[in-house]
Amino acid sequence: MKWQALMFLSVFSAAATTWATPPDQLYTLNCWGCHQPHAQGIPGSVPRLANSMGYFLHLPEGRAYLAEVPGVSAAPLTDDEVAQVLNWMLRTFSKPQLPERFEPYTAAEIRQCRMHKLVGVSGTRRRLAAKLRSMGFEVAEDGDRAPALAPGAKH
Repeated sequence: MKWQALMFLSVFSAAATTWATPPDQLYTLNCWGCHQPHAQGIPGSVPRLANSMGYFLHLPEGRAYLAEVPGVSAAPLTDDEVAQVLNWMLRTFSKPQLPERFEPYTAAEIRQCRMHKLVGVSGTRRRLAAKLRSMGFEVAEDGDRAPALAPGAKH
Protein backbone atom coordinates (compact mmCIF):
# COMPACT_ATOMS: atom_id res chain seq x y z
CA MET A 1 0.00 0.00 0.00
CA LYS A 2 2.84 2.39 0.86
CA TRP A 3 4.59 1.82 -2.46
CA GLN A 4 1.32 2.58 -4.31
CA ALA A 5 0.98 5.88 -2.46
CA LEU A 6 4.60 6.74 -3.22
CA MET A 7 4.12 5.83 -6.87
CA PHE A 8 0.99 8.01 -7.07
CA LEU A 9 2.82 10.95 -5.47
CA SER A 10 5.82 10.66 -7.77
CA VAL A 11 3.62 10.50 -10.89
CA PHE A 12 1.45 13.36 -9.64
CA SER A 13 4.52 15.47 -8.83
CA ALA A 14 5.99 14.91 -12.28
CA ALA A 15 2.68 15.82 -13.91
CA ALA A 16 2.27 18.94 -11.77
CA THR A 17 5.66 20.18 -12.90
CA THR A 18 4.62 20.07 -16.53
CA TRP A 19 1.48 22.08 -15.71
CA ALA A 20 3.44 25.07 -14.45
CA THR A 21 2.61 28.24 -16.37
CA PRO A 22 5.67 29.81 -18.09
CA PRO A 23 6.57 33.33 -16.87
CA ASP A 24 5.78 34.99 -20.20
CA GLN A 25 2.23 33.64 -19.95
CA LEU A 26 2.00 34.76 -16.31
CA TYR A 27 2.93 38.25 -17.52
CA THR A 28 0.26 38.11 -20.22
CA LEU A 29 -2.40 36.93 -17.79
CA ASN A 30 -1.52 39.18 -14.84
CA CYS A 31 0.47 42.24 -15.96
CA TRP A 32 -0.17 42.90 -19.64
CA GLY A 33 -3.52 44.61 -19.09
CA CYS A 34 -1.92 47.60 -17.37
CA HIS A 35 1.75 47.49 -18.37
CA GLN A 36 0.97 46.55 -21.99
CA PRO A 37 2.54 43.89 -24.25
CA HIS A 38 6.07 45.32 -24.29
CA ALA A 39 6.00 46.85 -20.78
CA GLN A 40 5.53 50.32 -22.27
CA GLY A 41 2.87 51.30 -19.69
CA ILE A 42 0.05 53.79 -20.23
CA PRO A 43 1.08 57.46 -20.51
CA GLY A 44 -0.05 59.46 -17.50
CA SER A 45 -1.29 56.38 -15.68
CA VAL A 46 0.82 53.22 -15.57
CA PRO A 47 4.63 53.32 -15.33
CA ARG A 48 6.72 52.10 -18.20
CA LEU A 49 8.91 49.18 -17.19
CA ALA A 50 10.75 48.71 -20.49
CA ASN A 51 14.33 49.98 -20.43
CA SER A 52 13.83 51.23 -16.88
CA MET A 53 12.76 48.68 -14.24
CA GLY A 54 16.20 47.09 -14.01
CA TYR A 55 17.60 50.33 -12.59
CA PHE A 56 15.57 49.82 -9.41
CA LEU A 57 17.74 46.82 -8.55
CA HIS A 58 20.71 49.15 -8.06
CA LEU A 59 19.15 50.09 -4.69
CA PRO A 60 18.06 47.61 -1.99
CA GLU A 61 14.90 49.67 -1.41
CA GLY A 62 14.29 49.74 -5.18
CA ARG A 63 14.54 45.96 -5.33
CA ALA A 64 11.99 45.69 -2.51
CA TYR A 65 9.77 48.28 -4.22
CA LEU A 66 9.39 46.15 -7.38
CA ALA A 67 8.16 43.22 -5.27
CA GLU A 68 5.99 45.32 -2.94
CA VAL A 69 3.92 47.37 -5.40
CA PRO A 70 0.27 46.33 -4.99
CA GLY A 71 -0.05 44.75 -8.45
CA VAL A 72 2.82 42.40 -7.60
CA SER A 73 2.30 41.76 -3.90
CA ALA A 74 -1.45 41.12 -4.30
CA ALA A 75 -1.20 39.15 -7.56
CA PRO A 76 -3.05 35.81 -7.46
CA LEU A 77 0.23 33.96 -7.95
CA THR A 78 2.42 31.87 -5.69
CA ASP A 79 5.62 33.40 -4.34
CA ASP A 80 7.58 31.24 -6.77
CA GLU A 81 5.45 32.40 -9.73
CA VAL A 82 5.91 36.05 -8.74
CA ALA A 83 9.68 35.52 -8.55
CA GLN A 84 9.67 33.81 -11.95
CA VAL A 85 7.63 36.50 -13.69
CA LEU A 86 9.65 39.36 -12.14
CA ASN A 87 12.92 37.72 -13.21
CA TRP A 88 11.53 37.13 -16.70
CA MET A 89 10.35 40.74 -16.96
CA LEU A 90 13.71 42.09 -15.84
CA ARG A 91 15.63 39.94 -18.33
CA THR A 92 13.16 40.58 -21.16
CA PHE A 93 12.28 44.25 -20.79
CA SER A 94 15.23 45.77 -18.94
CA LYS A 95 18.31 43.55 -19.22
CA PRO A 96 20.79 46.35 -20.09
CA GLN A 97 19.71 48.27 -16.97
CA LEU A 98 20.33 45.39 -14.55
CA PRO A 99 23.22 45.58 -12.08
CA GLU A 100 26.34 43.77 -13.25
CA ARG A 101 25.84 41.16 -10.53
CA PHE A 102 22.10 40.65 -10.92
CA GLU A 103 20.66 38.32 -8.31
CA PRO A 104 17.31 36.85 -9.40
CA TYR A 105 14.37 37.13 -7.02
CA THR A 106 13.58 34.02 -4.98
CA ALA A 107 10.27 32.77 -3.62
CA ALA A 108 11.55 33.38 -0.08
CA GLU A 109 12.38 37.01 -0.92
CA ILE A 110 8.94 37.54 -2.47
CA ARG A 111 7.30 36.01 0.62
CA GLN A 112 9.14 38.57 2.81
CA CYS A 113 8.21 41.48 0.54
CA ARG A 114 4.55 40.46 0.47
CA MET A 115 4.41 40.85 4.25
CA HIS A 116 5.17 44.56 3.88
CA LYS A 117 2.33 46.72 2.58
CA LEU A 118 3.68 49.58 0.48
CA VAL A 119 1.96 52.88 1.22
CA GLY A 120 2.34 55.87 -1.08
CA VAL A 121 3.35 53.93 -4.17
CA SER A 122 3.73 56.95 -6.49
CA GLY A 123 5.67 58.97 -3.91
CA THR A 124 7.96 56.02 -3.22
CA ARG A 125 8.58 55.59 -6.95
CA ARG A 126 9.38 59.30 -7.36
CA ARG A 127 11.83 59.23 -4.42
CA LEU A 128 13.57 56.12 -5.77
CA ALA A 129 13.67 57.55 -9.31
CA ALA A 130 15.23 60.78 -8.03
CA LYS A 131 17.86 58.82 -6.11
CA LEU A 132 18.62 56.69 -9.17
CA ARG A 133 18.84 59.78 -11.39
CA SER A 134 21.40 61.24 -8.96
CA MET A 135 23.42 58.06 -9.57
CA GLY A 136 23.26 58.66 -13.35
CA PHE A 137 20.40 56.28 -14.22
CA GLU A 138 17.55 57.52 -16.44
CA VAL A 139 14.42 56.10 -14.82
CA ALA A 140 11.05 56.48 -16.52
CA GLU A 141 8.49 58.76 -14.93
CA ASP A 142 5.01 57.37 -14.34
CA GLY A 143 3.50 56.74 -17.74
CA ASP A 144 6.53 57.80 -19.81
CA ARG A 145 6.84 56.23 -23.23
CA ALA A 146 9.80 53.96 -23.82
CA PRO A 147 12.35 55.50 -26.19
CA ALA A 148 12.39 52.19 -28.07
CA LEU A 149 10.90 48.77 -27.66
CA ALA A 150 12.57 46.65 -25.02
CA PRO A 151 15.15 44.14 -26.20
CA GLY A 152 13.45 41.06 -27.57
CA ALA A 153 10.12 42.84 -28.03
CA LYS A 154 8.39 42.46 -31.38
CA HIS A 155 6.35 45.04 -33.28
